[in-house]
Amino acid sequence: MVEADPVMRGARNGFLATVVLLVSIGGYQFATIGTVRTSIAATWIVAVLIYYGSQYYYRRTDGEGSNTKDESDN
Repeated sequence: MVEADPVMRGARNGFLATVVLLVSIGGYQFATIGTVRTSIAATWIVAVLIYYGSQYYYRRTDGEGSNTKDESDN
């Protein structure tokens, strides 16, 4: 099962830590200077793109893998 893979859990935990850090830094900047700096906003955009890109990639490979497995079983 993919969820039990230690590498996948480590990557998921690392991504969660990055998101928590971005929320903390962005919240602090907004509270102190009234805006979020461009570098933090750009990092948010990159994180969102990576998230949706990985969702697309794993959905695509899961679909291809299940088709080849079904064909070999018949």
